[in-house]
Amino acid sequence: MSEERQWSGKTDGTLWMHKALIGCFKFLPMALLYFFMALVVPFYMLFNHQGYLSIYHYLHQRQGWGPLKAFGGCYVNHFLFGASLMDRFASYAGRKFRVKKTGLEVFDNLAGQEQGFIMLSSHIGNSEMSGYMLSTPLKRMNAITFPGEKATVRSNLDRMLEVNNIRLISADGLDWLFTLNAALSDGEIVSIHADRLFGSSKALKVKILGAEAQIPMGPFNLAATRCLPVTAGFCMKTGFKSYEALQYRLDTPEMETMSKTEKMDYLAARYAATVNAILEKWPLQWYNFFEFWK
Repeated sequence: MSEERQWSGKTDGTLWMHKALIGCFKFLPMALLYFFMALVVPFYMLFNHQGYLSIYHYLHQRQGWGPLKAFGGCYVNHFLFGASLMDRFASYAGRKFRVKKTGLEVFDNLAGQEQGFIMLSSHIGNSEMSGYMLSTPLKRMNAITFPGEKATVRSNLDRMLEVNNIRLISADGLDWLFTLNAALSDGEIVSIHADRLFGSSKALKVKILGAEAQIPMGPFNLAATRCLPVTAGFCMKTGFKSYEALQYRLDTPEMETMSKTEKMDYLAARYAATVNAILEKWPLQWYNFFEFWK
């Protein structure tokens, strides 16, 4: 994996900054904090030049926007990304958001079955917020996280998600693989990102927005090997204090006659198609700040 495609998997900022931000959301209006963030975004774009260029290339080359529109879109994209992070910390501080749920009957139906299933997420919209919105007493959800996350973020995530019957599993070492497999054997839900190569060179090729891209093989290999139902989930910011949570079923009965490789390719193609649909509707909520397409 090339240098520019690597990603740390950590939330930016120091421990005291995270605690201060949570404290601010307990007392200050969100509009005021959004205003200050709008002033800071240009400086972030300046010092995070590689991330800015990758978003510009995405908007210009993949979305087909002209240079000026793509440049303006970069600012809006960075602002929305900052807003999604601030919404996370606002949630830690007890703030509530309005949520429209689309396709949640897919999630509810699978949650009511004995067999476990895999929910694929992505770095589009605010996937963490879906953890506060999707909950079921019937099955525990296990969310795979990257190691090295800041203590403030991890402790608040644990606190908030635990009440929704969600457990975080850090992808560190090898023990997490045993925990993941045990969860699926117990009929639980596993939520895992499927749009970034992180620590593995095994990838599947798909077409997203008309160009070839690589996504990690692991989630699709797991689903194909265990013959599990698969969904794709997204949580998109639709307003100042509102989100839309969406669920799509990816597997079909026709997959029963396919080989393992065919199943992986089929699921990857279906996942790519849902990503396409989401990006056509919400092009500015793409938060992969590296050159995703070759």
